[in-house]
Amino acid sequence: MKRFVLALVILAVLALGSYLGYRYSLCARGDAHFSKGEYDEAIQAYTRALALPPKLAKVCIRRGLAYREKGEYDLAILDYAKAIKLDPNNAEAYKDRGVAHGKKEEYDREIEDYNKAIEIDPRYAVAFFNRAIAQGRKNDYDQAVEDYNKAIEIDPTYTKAYNNRGLLHSHAQRYEQAIQDYTRAIELDPNYARAYNNRGMAYSSRQDDDRAIQDFEKAIELDPKLAEAYNNRGHIYLNRGQNDRALVDFDKAIELAPNLGAAYYNRGLTYLQDGEQEQALPDILNACGMGHKSACDLISTLGTSSITR
Repeated sequence: MKRFVLALVILAVLALGSYLGYRYSLCARGDAHFSKGEYDEAIQAYTRALALPPKLAKVCIRRGLAYREKGEYDLAILDYAKAIKLDPNNAEAYKDRGVAHGKKEEYDREIEDYNKAIEIDPRYAVAFFNRAIAQGRKNDYDQAVEDYNKAIEIDPTYTKAYNNRGLLHSHAQRYEQAIQDYTRAIELDPNYARAYNNRGMAYSSRQDDDRAIQDFEKAIELDPKLAEAYNNRGHIYLNRGQNDRALVDFDKAIELAPNLGAAYYNRGLTYLQDGEQEQALPDILNACGMGHKSACDLISTLGTSSITR
């Protein structure tokens, strides 16, 4: 009898191991598809894993991420809600649901979810970082800086937090503090092209154009597809009267980012300075259509006929 019971126990353990192994393999398959950007296939694998009881919060979160990457934010939010129901103290689920709400521009709900994630885990640096971004979208810059401060306090190597805090300092014209933050981000990640570009903009705002150009050139070296760096360098060339070099940079910026209104505006100004009004007008109109305020103001002030005369 004892042998029979022991045999049943062994069979049950083997069956459970096989069951858990199958679910693990489905999740692993989903993760592999997700890493390759194959979100539909990832969702299928996670869905099959969720069909096996008991449902796991972490699988709901993974499927929610796949839905979010597909742009199906409502489905993602549903999965995060399922994860929270299964595990009410899962800070990651709240944080990820906050990101999905942010994608839908539901910033109050986004912040509420980050608040809950931080309540559950007061050392959750990513939640502070994300909440800072959300606060910035709502123009609450002081609160955003506080959250970046907290994220950096928790994780002194949080490169993006230094860069983003630098952006807020730049917005407030605190250029020295901005440069310090960008420099720290670069020290932590010497290949951080955007930090070089942002520091270049801060140097330019301080009228330190030589250092600005050095930073823009470094940004371009690290990321030859960073359109903003070409546009920013071109702007300095334009101010220096080096219009030929400016045009080359604006052309490249527009090639890389056809929706970069600032590049069209700057190229239009360059054409105007060169007396090529007919080429200037389409660029300035394009820039205005993309929401570039200075371009719209120029059209409003001068009128299209003045630009083309």
